[in-house]
Amino acid sequence: SSALGRVPVPIVLVLLVLLSLGPVAWFWGRADAKPRPRPASALAQVAARAGCRLNEFHEGMHTNPPVTGRVSERVWTADGSYVGKPQPRLEATIHALFHGRVLFQYRPGLAERELGALDRLTRADPDRVLLFENQTGMKAAVAATAYLSVMTCPHVDQPTLAALDAFRQRRRAFDQSF
Repeated sequence: SSALGRVPVPIVLVLLVLLSLGPVAWFWGRADAKPRPRPASALAQVAARAGCRLNEFHEGMHTNPPVTGRVSERVWTADGSYVGKPQPRLEATIHALFHGRVLFQYRPGLAERELGALDRLTRADPDRVLLFENQTGMKAAVAATAYLSVMTCPHVDQPTLAALDAFRQRRRAFDQSF
């Protein structure tokens, strides 16, 4: 037998000690580890828990209310709530979608209490958000739209408001980047 094929006993012992200490050190390090926060629910889960329906990113999407369409750069509207004000033109709201805005729309005749809750939600964080009365005959009581994304809800309550806020936070600035 050659001298290169034999490993001296002290080296083998040192390797065994080091290899056994690795898992022990890892386990000790884990004792101080804090649990990782759970990831936020997917928007579809948030919507479903609120009784809402999310539809997004389909080729050739046609929805009511619309999530895409023809745009005229000359027709635009400012962010914020249009409750009690003249409503923005449909063309202006489509243009807003292309520039990363979230549109909260409510069905005509919505109860004052529900309309007030939507108005407060919008005014609390109006950046890149519009609230207005739907002009396309949508069936849902309330909808949130962004470019290629729509969430419709049958009523306005606390879970719906939380879902609308989650939609706003996750879809605001989701645009064509022009």
